[in-house]
Amino acid sequence: MPAQAPSDLGAALIGLIGTRGPLSRADAARLLNVSPTRITRITKSLLATGLITETGTVPSDGGRPATMLALRIDRRHALGVKVTPNHLTYSRVDLAGQASPATSINLNTAAPDAPERIVRAIADAVGDTPSDLLGIGLALPGSLDSDGLVNSTVLGWQRVALPAMLSQRTGLPAIVDNDVNALAIAAQLYENTLPGDVALVTIGFGIGCAFAMGSQIYRGAHGGAGELGHTVVDPDGEPCVCGLRGCLETLISDNALTRRARATGILPEGAGKDALNTAAAAGDAAALELFSWAGAQLGYALASLVHLLDPALIIISGEGADMWQYWEPGFTPALRQHIPRHRQDLRVITRDWGEDTWAVGAAALVFASPFEGAAPTASRQQVRDLLQVSN
Repeated sequence: MPAQAPSDLGAALIGLIGTRGPLSRADAARLLNVSPTRITRITKSLLATGLITETGTVPSDGGRPATMLALRIDRRHALGVKVTPNHLTYSRVDLAGQASPATSINLNTAAPDAPERIVRAIADAVGDTPSDLLGIGLALPGSLDSDGLVNSTVLGWQRVALPAMLSQRTGLPAIVDNDVNALAIAAQLYENTLPGDVALVTIGFGIGCAFAMGSQIYRGAHGGAGELGHTVVDPDGEPCVCGLRGCLETLISDNALTRRARATGILPEGAGKDALNTAAAAGDAAALELFSWAGAQLGYALASLVHLLDPALIIISGEGADMWQYWEPGFTPALRQHIPRHRQDLRVITRDWGEDTWAVGAAALVFASPFEGAAPTASRQQVRDLLQVSN
């Protein structure tokens, strides 16, 4: 069955060119499942506003050479913002997913004035002339409820009106989502070979997961789907930052692995996660065994996820993914031994992690908002208005 035509063709065409590069009108019509006439009409509007440009020709199957359409990426950006418990990082990102050098600001999100400090910092970053910005995408370890309020036990927030505060201060649409959901949305935008059902798992400071089902991210009834790190693995285990006990994060997050390494003598008291990484890279047997053990715990957890959701692909990402070679010896047998024979074709891949990865994910919340159904309607309309396009 052909894909359903997008409801906002201009935004969809911009997103398509941004993810796949220059396209002919005929190719764009085929990929978006619309008539060439509609593509021609919307292209005139986008050319007039300067959002796209014609760039050379290529041979066609018949008749005149096809003129290629490309983005004017210098004209449209989003501000991608990542919030953690101790700092925020932001960067301007263009429609092709290229980020400018990031700026980081130390921050204690548990402080009463933290939301206002975030708003001030972002407003300063936007500046007085935000004409090139489509909006602000903000990724954080938490979720957005049906009233547009942010809840995050990690940040110490309950029903914080951060999106509204940002929009009121900057005049731009502000779209907030869980940080791992943002990475999954970026993967959908910029990786055109992904299957329809994907689980993106992050390891590092926390353990997260996002489910891409078809063209949408599954968020659950209250926006909290994907909290893999807070699934219970030991009811009598260590207390977790979420207020519960025995969560997966209490075993294999960066802090948990560091604590275990100190307790078992792998690291001296006061040493951090970097020291554990260095020990493993140097071939320390105990450090390698700890990472392999962590990989096995993750493998068991994802085997359960496979039984529940049946993804076609698992992507491993996050700040801790640079150590995946040491997780993998424990992970692969644990996963494979606990999924059925007919699912042994399940693919598991890793994604390189860079300083701008979170920013690109956050910016993708803006770029995808015109045709990603979970973005608030008002924010989607603001982005459409800024795009200055009509079907």
